Parts: sequence; structure tokens; C-alpha cells
Amino acid sequence: MQIQEELKKIIEKEKINLSEYRHASNFIAKYRQYAKLNPVQKKALDNLLPQYLNFLLKNLELKGYSKKIIEERTQLLNQYFDFMTENGYDNTFTSQGKFRPTIMEEFMYLLFKDLFLDIKKDLKDQHNLINLGGVKAYTNLYFSAKNLKQFVENPIIGINNKNQDFAIYRPIDLKINNESVQKINLPIIAIENKTYIDKTMLEGSIATAEKIKSGNPYSLFFIVTETYEVDSSVDPAYSRIDQIFVLRKSKNKDDGNKIFPEVVFSIVKEVKEHLDRNWSNIEEKLKMNGKII
Repeated sequence: MQIQEELKKIIEKEKINLSEYRHASNFIAKYRQYAKLNPVQKKALDNLLPQYLNFLLKNLELKGYSKKIIEERTQLLNQYFDFMTENGYDNTFTSQGKFRPTIMEEFMYLLFKDLFLDIKKDLKDQHNLINLGGVKAYTNLYFSAKNLKQFVENPIIGINNKNQDFAIYRPIDLKINNESVQKINLPIIAIENKTYIDKTMLEGSIATAEKIKSGNPYSLFFIVTETYEVDSSVDPAYSRIDQIFVLRKSKNKDDGNKIFPEVVFSIVKEVKEHLDRNWSNIEEKLKMNGKII
């Protein structure tokens, strides 16, 4: 268990928040349940942890989000994934345990954390008015009551949220009349991470995108998936999904494609452009282009 102690030391030294570093959190959780793992899972966990520590420490050394830095981050990600695949560890743990999916969730945080710090600096945000990471994102609110009297005097306010694997978001406190404060997280960028996506999963994501963008029409909704296993006859362009990034440029992981750094870079580029641009300027659009939308 010496290597496990090394992970704990790194978490303490680097002040790692396990809610942001989802894969580190997954390792910790599995080691807490180590006695319940089968021999194959124990061996996999012990062999994977040194590889993960290499991935994590080298990523923490990298600063920024230039094309070169993103290429280096992607190379580290490919090395970690390759080790898993070559040793047959891709499906060693149950899907409910979310071991493999948390790799991409954590990678998203590593990918955007420096851009996020620059944004906070530009906004002079010293009070955590914007955050990033996995979140329950606001979609809509509704009112209900047991009867007309309650509806008039004290209607119940309900809030619907949707879990997002990764988001850049604005926490907001809502208070209506004398009701207690309701906390919501309004996404600016919402990202769903997938190992693969098929037609059924795509339909679910289309519904989620509709809800997220109803809550904030100026948000972007992305899917980031390793492979895209949807028939080419299905065109998601009609949906409110802003983009689907296919990291391996493939319909099948067995094709052997690695994750392409240019696809990863394009995710960061589109997010940065959205955060830098004006979201609504009717006067400028009217004068410059004669177009409103």
C-alpha cells in the first residue's frame, strides 16, 4: 500500500480538491473498499496507480493551454489509456464504479483549469462568482401549490437540475418573497463526457441540451466522446447540441486510433472564443451585418 500513501501525499501537497480530480477520488474510494475487490481488480488497481501518478504529476507541471501544452497533455492521456488497454484493464471495474469515465472528467478539469484562472483574473473575481467542475446544473424552475389559497399566499418553488460531467458555471442565490434562499448553478459551458456514444445515448444528450439551454440560452452544450457509434443517417445538427467532439475520430475504439490533440485543442479554442465574445449585442449586429440573430 506504499503507492497508495504516495497518492495521499500528493493530494495533500498539491492541495487537490477531490471533487475536481474525479479520477483521484475514484482511486481513493476503491482503495477504501480494497478488501471487497476480487484478485483481478486488486492487481489492476495496484498496477494502474503508478501510471496514474505519472499522468497526474506531469499534468500538474504543465501550465497554460497553448497548442504545445495541449499536445503534451494529450500525449500523457494516451499513454495512460494505452497502458489500460494493453493490459486488459478497460473493463476490469464495473460501469457503476465509473473508473474509466472519471479519467476524462478529470482531464477536462486539467485542460481548463489555467484558462479558468485567467478568466477569473480578467473578471477580478475574488468571490468565486464563477466555478468549474462537475455540477448539478440549473435547467428551470416551476411553481406548485396544494390549492388556490396556498398558490396565492405561498406557492412552492421547485427547481430542476441536471448533472453535468464538467461545466463552467455561475452559482446564484434565488430568493422569492420571504422564501428561503435557493441555490442554483447556471452553466456557461456544459460538457458531457462519454467513452462512446450510441443512438440512445445521443437522444438522451439531445434532451439534456434542450433543458440546459432553456435555463441559459447563452450557454454552450458539448459532448466529448472517444468514439461516435451513431449511424451516419442520424444528423444531430437539428438539436441544440453545439458540438460533438470525437477524440479518436472513429466509430470504434478497436480501430486503434489514439486521441487526437487537434480535437482536444479545438474544444479549448471554442470554449475560449465563447467566453471572450459578446453574447448579445443587437445594435452591433444590426449596424455591421443587418442581421439580428
